[in-house]
Amino acid sequence: MALSALAWVLGYVAALVVVVLLGLLAVRTVGAGRPDPATLALVVLAGTAVVALVAVRIHLLRRRGLGWADVGVRRPDRSPWHLAWQIPAVMVGGAAASAIVLVPLGAGAVEDDPGGEAIGDLIAGGPAVAVLGLLTVAVLVPAVEEVVFRGIVLPAVRARFRAVAGITLAGAVFAAVHMVPPALPYLLVVGISLCAMAEWYRSIVPGMVLHGVNNAVVFAGVLAAAGAA
Repeated sequence: MALSALAWVLGYVAALVVVVLLGLLAVRTVGAGRPDPATLALVVLAGTAVVALVAVRIHLLRRRGLGWADVGVRRPDRSPWHLAWQIPAVMVGGAAASAIVLVPLGAGAVEDDPGGEAIGDLIAGGPAVAVLGLLTVAVLVPAVEEVVFRGIVLPAVRARFRAVAGITLAGAVFAAVHMVPPALPYLLVVGISLCAMAEWYRSIVPGMVLHGVNNAVVFAGVLAAAGAA
């Protein structure tokens, strides 16, 4: 079930990428000029998130008679006030892991981060695009990633492994698919933490909040760097 749903998600995302690439080729062919990078970044980020949700809705939930609660979008079993300490703890833990791993290697801040480049493009597009970009990065993308990684991948892995191994493996998958090697220590801590939270809360909603706050902080960091440049 999980593998089939993930295959459909990847298929929908790949189809969107193909459509965007064909659109760019058509624009270049007719000589209409290069598309605005901010608009392109917004279309790609929001579009991939939306098509992923559509794939989950059609090929997992509706096909099997399930609801969103079955992938963890439900009221948490524990108080969400725990997020008051969990959010800073996870982010500080991720930063510490990055420092421990990267500083001895002589690496500094994450470079060549595709996500950072996309956020930079959104900010450069002006206030309206930047606000839409923030909503996409801090609300839409976290919701989709939690549904996919904590609502589908985690239960599938946990069905084969015990708690610690399953949570660690699912968190590692989350970190790896971002394909940003310098960010792996941070993403691994965040991914494992989000998986542990999904198990602890019996819900992925608190993870969506933490994920959204984390992305908003990254967005703010890129914005501050752009302003200082």
